[in-house]
Amino acid sequence: METVAPVKDPGFDSEEAKKRKKYMVDLFVVQAKNYDFHDDVYGLYAHRLWVRTMVKIIEKFLKGRKRADMLDMGCGTGFVTFNVARKLPKVESIESFDLSPDMIAVAKERYEKGFKGRKIKFWVADAEVPFGKNKYDIVTTSFAYRNFANKHLATQNVFNSLKPGGIFVIQDLTKPEKHPMKGLYAFYMKFILPVIARILGTEKSAAGWLKKSTDMMPTNAQIQKILEDNGFTNCYYKSLSGGIACIVVGFKPGG
Repeated sequence: METVAPVKDPGFDSEEAKKRKKYMVDLFVVQAKNYDFHDDVYGLYAHRLWVRTMVKIIEKFLKGRKRADMLDMGCGTGFVTFNVARKLPKVESIESFDLSPDMIAVAKERYEKGFKGRKIKFWVADAEVPFGKNKYDIVTTSFAYRNFANKHLATQNVFNSLKPGGIFVIQDLTKPEKHPMKGLYAFYMKFILPVIARILGTEKSAAGWLKKSTDMMPTNAQIQKILEDNGFTNCYYKSLSGGIACIVVGFKPGG
């Protein structure tokens, strides 16, 4: 069996964690209102395909269940929240939080415009601070996990917040591990993405952070190990689009 290098947390009170969180809040002061449009351009609409995979995994989990409660952690502008609300009526209640007040403001605006008939709640919170025990059947996080400085801590909070038998679904960007996609992706990140960022007028450091955070992202196997180390069972991962993105899934025992 292949040995997976451990991933260590720097600590909740570490300078690395504090700087990371401050940067995330500051970044989205500028980015929030155009975040989804920029995502479409950067990723050539790929994230709209990837979210279908996440929805299908949740749909499979819901078979045999009458209803479910969900948390969308690091929800951003509510992209996953609203996709689930639109497609999976069995998910009757969705709670969603993000570290960025500006992203939450956009999500609330979208809720008011198109989803007021659904039981959805948005608030500002930190994934590294506990957010309840045995509350949710489903926890998702999309394009946020790589931004957590303390991934073990956030994962343990998810485990505690899930009901026995609950599911945790991570969707995020990763580095492709095999050629030719590995080389193509590196070229895109280094040379093409900065040009697109300048054309779109995004916050100056955004493209650089996207590349840096993806470079620092643990491998799929390492993320699976983080879940297993924090109590999750029957874990698995799936690469998307040649390894550009990933889905990692784990279950809380019981239920």
